[in-house]
Amino acid sequence: MLFLAVTLGFLVENQREHYVEHLRAKEYAKTLIEDFAADTTELLDVIREDKIVLSCFDSINTTIQKGIKNKTVPGSFYYYCNIGTFSPTVVWNDATLIQITQTGSLRYFRNNELVKKLSAYYSLSEFTTNLNNGDSRYRDECIKLRNRVLNNYFYSRYAAYSIIHWLEIPDSLMKVQLQLQGDDPGILNEFANSFETRRRMLNLLLSRDYSVALKAATELIEMLKREYHLK
Repeated sequence: MLFLAVTLGFLVENQREHYVEHLRAKEYAKTLIEDFAADTTELLDVIREDKIVLSCFDSINTTIQKGIKNKTVPGSFYYYCNIGTFSPTVVWNDATLIQITQTGSLRYFRNNELVKKLSAYYSLSEFTTNLNNGDSRYRDECIKLRNRVLNNYFYSRYAAYSIIHWLEIPDSLMKVQLQLQGDDPGILNEFANSFETRRRMLNLLLSRDYSVALKAATELIEMLKREYHLK
């Protein structure tokens, strides 16, 4: 009888522990779903901004390739040089994912496929952040060259405009003719090439990493909802 009582107590305690872990996993699942949904919105915003930045590269390089006469360019060149030196970066909503990954709380999730996907998503977010940081470093080189090309007196009129408000700028500032600080062909060529270096990085992010992250976030949301019967 004593053995039976001990065994039964052990089974009850074990069952209670599994139940508690399931509840914890469900709470984590709810938060993760919110985080992945927010990541999806963030990724779509960054994709839109990257496409704007890439369009600025085209406009800047076209002006340089056509040749600049008398150190004079349209104000749009100043504007595109401002927006084109933004470096959109994904801000991941990863507090919960970091917590469960680094504290061993992944053990609460019993579905091995789900655990693998969560771990892969964590690695993907870190890898993408490293690529974003790489683009930021290339962007810094563009800014150094920009400072040798643009006249600060004129540039200050455009610096306040953010990529968030793309093209919300008066036509008068886009069409006015302005003087450059310098029009040395070598520096202008280096300036144009600096954008081509960034173009490779941004195109890689757009064509590969952001698409993979969006797909992974969507799949994880569906898996978590299905696994824990969440709406």
